[in-house]
Amino acid sequence: MGSAPILAEDEYMHEPTDHPQFNESAYYNFVDGNSGFAVLIRMGNRVNEGHSEVTVLIYLPGGAAAIRFDRAPIDSNDRFEAAGLKFEVVEPLKKMKVTFDSTAHLLKAGTDLENPKRAFTTSPVVPVSLELHYDNVIPVYGLGDGSGIQGAEDSIAVGHYQGPCSVRGWVEVDGERREVDGQGFRDHSWGPRVWQGPQYWRWISCMVDERNGFVAWTQKIGDTQSPGNGMVLRDGVMERVDRVTVKSEYGGAPYYATSMRVSMWTESGERVDATGSVFHVVPLRNRRNGEIARLAEYLVELDYRGRTGYGISEYHDRIIEDIPAGISEA
Repeated sequence: MGSAPILAEDEYMHEPTDHPQFNESAYYNFVDGNSGFAVLIRMGNRVNEGHSEVTVLIYLPGGAAAIRFDRAPIDSNDRFEAAGLKFEVVEPLKKMKVTFDSTAHLLKAGTDLENPKRAFTTSPVVPVSLELHYDNVIPVYGLGDGSGIQGAEDSIAVGHYQGPCSVRGWVEVDGERREVDGQGFRDHSWGPRVWQGPQYWRWISCMVDERNGFVAWTQKIGDTQSPGNGMVLRDGVMERVDRVTVKSEYGGAPYYATSMRVSMWTESGERVDATGSVFHVVPLRNRRNGEIARLAEYLVELDYRGRTGYGISEYHDRIIEDIPAGISEA
């Protein structure tokens, strides 16, 4: 699998096209083992629509969560800074800094977001701040033969890279500070982002330690199922993956995944398997023109090569007659 080179200048902002749903976004996560504490942060500049989608999600032990979602006004795509959230390049493709200083809704359960209106109108608003430093532990990589996400350039990204990181810093929710020292992932994408375009995607991340982990990705757009891709990291050596299958078990309505089996085939033809169980759920969603795309963000404990790792798995589905589109396939 060849891929376009990722250049230092790709770390910075890109000139928007005239696509009405042009998006430039960056994503950061961190998972503190099985404690229930984790972080998911995303900012997506949609300058042609005049706003940035800002998501700051703090998973808390016991199933609670603090969530800030905002469509913050912007008039240019010259930086990632909106609604109290800021991403800074410290060293291109190697070191990033993430800060946030504002407020969030404190939910008793992450699954309260199944009904966002009720969750946001009945939950208290509390101060939230954080400072996180992300250092890539291997060179960043793409998810396809070109520079974007293979097969999804018209609806997800024409440019994309990602990679595992060591993460250090702190997070404070309503006066309670937690130190951060562990592993996570980050990515950077640009191009059209049509949330209702794909039928579904599955992005499953896992880190055991800084030298061992994996990412698996697969998607379906229209009737076309991608072969999938990603990477496996074994004892500090990364190998690209060019085929992925995901099989998941689901609970009853509203149909959240409870477990998954991931099979990955490396470029050298080796099969690598992992199994996972979900222990914390926060459902996000995007509604446009009456169509709903749900992004269920799961904290997952995974068995990878006989060792236990943790990560965030993102299950994106179009919701059709209250059923996730990918429930029978992935």
